[in-house]
Amino acid sequence: MLLGSGVLEVAIGLVFVYLLLSLLCSAAGEYIEAKFNNRAKYLRRGIELLLNETKGGGVDLASQLYEHGLVRPLYRTNTKLPSYIPSRTFALALWNMAANAGADGQGSPVGVINDLGRVREIVAKTVPNAELRTALLTLIDEADGDLNRARQNVEEWYEAMMDRVSGWYKRRVTVLMLGLGFVVAAATNADTISLARSLANDGALRRSVAAVAEQRLTISPGAQPVDAGATAEERDRAATARLRAAYGEVAALGLPIGWVRNDGGNDADPRRVPSSPADWLLKLCGLLLTGFAISQGSPFWFDLLNRFMVIRSTVKPTEKSKDQPSKERPAPQGRLPERDGDKDSGADSKG
Repeated sequence: MLLGSGVLEVAIGLVFVYLLLSLLCSAAGEYIEAKFNNRAKYLRRGIELLLNETKGGGVDLASQLYEHGLVRPLYRTNTKLPSYIPSRTFALALWNMAANAGADGQGSPVGVINDLGRVREIVAKTVPNAELRTALLTLIDEADGDLNRARQNVEEWYEAMMDRVSGWYKRRVTVLMLGLGFVVAAATNADTISLARSLANDGALRRSVAAVAEQRLTISPGAQPVDAGATAEERDRAATARLRAAYGEVAALGLPIGWVRNDGGNDADPRRVPSSPADWLLKLCGLLLTGFAISQGSPFWFDLLNRFMVIRSTVKPTEKSKDQPSKERPAPQGRLPERDGDKDSGADSKG
């Protein structure tokens, strides 16, 4: 019974713990990212690479873009940069900046110049940063006189950079989640080895965790996103509430999670602080396993838990009914009864 209920429920229990700890880890990561506004910082870095000189010097056109009337309303607060700027907004703001640079401060501000030849002339003469000037002239000339195509080229140029920014940010989040995975595992003392032992040795606990896990499948693996128009205080409160809810789910399972002091009581308590180098090594291995596991993210463990539940529902009915002997051929007791064919063959052999 390789996939018997015991082994399968131990696996389900571990996967469910990983899922809940992943939710806790994700909530902590969202809180950190919202607090420090790192997504917006990466966006600003990408726009600086587009508009400013990468070798230093030149004019800080990125700051001018962020102060533009089309971009300024996207700020979350007076000081918090926006975490997203649409490509059309970027293109129109840049187009308008070039048009006003060509006006030389004479007369009223210019909106958008629809003469592509005039735009090219302004870009060639007034854009101070050589790298940006070269890029814009290339995008304009590729349009072959089509104004809409030239704007589309600028938008696609911006979106290509945003793809790179997304890659940078995803790599940062991956590293952050890995670090948080180890921190959460150590803070909660969620030792995979100890958890597996507890689930394997306690059938009531094992079945209880599996039942809770089955109910949890009806809930989405991720928390509801915070309203985009929420204030910074509202986002902090929502992130804090999410952290508490995630930890509450883990604590409610009744698993041996957490730390207790060595007060001369039960030395077999897996929550106690290790007292020997061998125990510390085993504890460290268990925490590292948990850290790597929960850093995979809650969607991964949610899908895996769902698959295990499908297997469990398939295996369970088979275990309830043991093999019954056939009514036509009763279970043998002692010597096998002779069949007619056997008697004939015996007679033939005597003859």
